Amino acid sequence: MSYYRVAIPMLSVLVMGAASSFEDTTHLDRQVAAHLNADIGGAGGARAAIDTKLRLKRCSSPVQFSDTNNNAVMVSCPDLGWRIFVPVRRTQARATNKAARADDFVVLRNQPLTLVVRRPSFSVSYGVIAQKNGRVGDYIPVRSSRKSKMLMARVSGSGEVELVQ
Repeated sequence: MSYYRVAIPMLSVLVMGAASSFEDTTHLDRQVAAHLNADIGGAGGARAAIDTKLRLKRCSSPVQFSDTNNNAVMVSCPDLGWRIFVPVRRTQARATNKAARADDFVVLRNQPLTLVVRRPSFSVSYGVIAQKNGRVGDYIPVRSSRKSKMLMARVSGSGEVELVQ
């Protein structure tokens, strides 16, 4: 009789562990690598593997992938509403070709940007919206919200501007 007291709970633990209700992050890594046609850590591939401690509920439909910008790929499950952003190591040639197709504009009007204030002892980053198109080196107006004060910033790269002193 004592045999059943031990065997039944152990069997139930084994059965529950076999059918995990979470996404396998190594499988997601392989899917991201296939989407990008590049290995993890390589040029054009994910910068690092997805954290194995991440617990995402298993998606009933296929996971979707979309390029959000030059620096990340969004992996999402529309059925459950979760999404993660996987940082991507892009090559400089690919970023340059993309900018050349858009008439050399690396910042477009109404595009969300990161405003960076750099000083010798610190730097601060802040989310802003571009008010005009801009090329690298151009000065464009930006603001954090519709009611906020307009600031002038210099375009330093795709999706990034620096505050004018």
